[in-house]
Amino acid sequence: MRKLITIVLLGGLICLLGVAPLLAQEVWSTLSEYEKATGEMIWKFSEAPMLRAKVDAEELPPVGKRLPEEPLVVEPIEEIGQYGGTLNVFAPWDIGYDDGSAIWGYGNALRISPDLKGVVPSIARDWEFSEDGKSFILYLRKGMRWSDGAPFTVDDIFFWWEDVILNKELTPAIPMSFTPGGEPWEIEVIDDYTVRFSFAAPQPFLILQNFTGFAGGEGYKWLPKHYLKKYHPKYTSAEKIEEICEEEGFKNWVELFNKKRALIGYGSYWVDTETPTLRAWLLKEKGIDWWLLERNPYYFAIDTAGNQLPYIDRIFITNVGNTEIYNAKIISGEADFASWSVSFDNYTLYVESAEEGDYRVLNWNTGLGSDVMYQPNQNLTGDDVLAEILRDVRFRRALSVAIDRDDINEALYFGLAVPRQWTVIPDSKYYEEEFARAYAQYDTEMANALLDEMGLDKRDAEDYRLRPDGKRLSLLIEYAESAGPRVSVTELVKEYWEAIGIDVAVKVGSAQLVSQRTLAREVEISIQQGAVSTDITFPSDLGWRAPWHSNLAWGVLWGKWYETGGKEGEEPPEVHKKNLERWEKILVTMDEEERIRLTKEILRSNAENVWNIGTVGLPPQPVMVKNNLRNVPETGLWAWDDLYLVPYRAETFFFKAK
Repeated sequence: MRKLITIVLLGGLICLLGVAPLLAQEVWSTLSEYEKATGEMIWKFSEAPMLRAKVDAEELPPVGKRLPEEPLVVEPIEEIGQYGGTLNVFAPWDIGYDDGSAIWGYGNALRISPDLKGVVPSIARDWEFSEDGKSFILYLRKGMRWSDGAPFTVDDIFFWWEDVILNKELTPAIPMSFTPGGEPWEIEVIDDYTVRFSFAAPQPFLILQNFTGFAGGEGYKWLPKHYLKKYHPKYTSAEKIEEICEEEGFKNWVELFNKKRALIGYGSYWVDTETPTLRAWLLKEKGIDWWLLERNPYYFAIDTAGNQLPYIDRIFITNVGNTEIYNAKIISGEADFASWSVSFDNYTLYVESAEEGDYRVLNWNTGLGSDVMYQPNQNLTGDDVLAEILRDVRFRRALSVAIDRDDINEALYFGLAVPRQWTVIPDSKYYEEEFARAYAQYDTEMANALLDEMGLDKRDAEDYRLRPDGKRLSLLIEYAESAGPRVSVTELVKEYWEAIGIDVAVKVGSAQLVSQRTLAREVEISIQQGAVSTDITFPSDLGWRAPWHSNLAWGVLWGKWYETGGKEGEEPPEVHKKNLERWEKILVTMDEEERIRLTKEILRSNAENVWNIGTVGLPPQPVMVKNNLRNVPETGLWAWDDLYLVPYRAETFFFKAK
């Protein structure tokens, strides 16, 4: 059954990225599978010296009793590693959006394979998926444990489903991904380590949508019942919970439970030191601007020599406050690994500093449909006149054709990116050249004609266009300080748009402030990185192609309407409702030809309406790696789509002694 998923759902979709030939990492679901496939026997297990010392002090059981009965077996990319060391990484802003998070991973049930062609086991040792897409069986590892030593069983999955998702106080509306055909999933416990999920309608993207990506990570399909039940009234008296609420400052049990649940994995930036985990490292200590991660003594994987992973003892993450200091830490050689927040316009600096900084620069692929894209707010509040202008497709088309993408590519990307609109990458089964070219030509004559046609033909004394109410036509681009050359690209985009008579201002704020303003519908033009462009994530994840959730920067009200079944928000125009209808059909049909047809219709609608304005796509991704940090692949896909380092198993990275 696993073969069906590999061929039908992934099918060599990312071959263009050139990743597969350079990778040698192999993964075996269990020890017995490894021994049968290779003829090699693993007679004993080994552990890190820091854990062996705890065993000797009787603070931990021996490694053989900490591993599951059938551990995952991983063959490292280069060689068997050496234990020890602290990996130093840096964050230019809030910890949780950083290289440490990429290395830490997401605790997935299954993972995209390192060659990006299929799915391989991880926390789950195996799975079966019915051909009709309506039944899925997940097999866990017997004897596997949380980082605090508590058993990990199907009870943790059943607790997540029965006591959280189906609890109306905790989950007033069950997410649509859990109600295919309008009916909630059914979960049947077969035994302590086997669970069956059944669905009222087919789920062709089930594995990609729910078990390999972010939604397949820790906190999303299971929760540590042993830890959380003390905050749940089904298991703890109301008096005791009320006492905890008073002690910790919560108004009620729901607020308390949601806070504790958030610490499990809803974004690593929420995790606390008390949180049990299944990941390779646990959070040991944290300060105002630093985190210390330490190896999980109960991690479920070994290498082909029987060494329990991970190799590296600790990860130390420091928030340095801005990108300037972040880059300084890289070029000085203080960072052992860096990629999350690097900017391609600093590529020359990274390369020229590599020898002195004792690091190497790897060129990975991004899989990005657009490295930087702009989103005119379709639900803007506070300025009705500008809101009407932003909703006019002629205005969005004018903004798009006013951008000189070739200039951006040559000036900032050394000609290595691809001038294009934001759409899927060329090797996607849903790709059409017309989608990438739609309103992506540089044509200021067309841009000016479109604006004149809208009635924006009058100018003020400084040659800026005037709105229908007589005010100057101005736009404010807002974004949070983050990865990629957003500053440099936006400086050029500002020039291009001002050249057609629009007064443009740019504002950079904290991630929290920009997020608040976005959800309040106050941001006029927002910026995103154009991910969700490979068949790993799209179309199970629509990205920004339709208002399917209320966090959509350009359509908060429409997303809220869809999210709540029309109870809140604002009903979107017919074109969006049509795309949402197409998407709902895509999610439940096992007919691949029909899925492709419907998906292309969504992409064509986006190309015509330009809700997202792309610039250049498929840029290389610089990855800086300390020279003695090994088992890091020479190339790979650095993208949200495969969760950055998840396929490449950072638990096999190690520091090689000189």
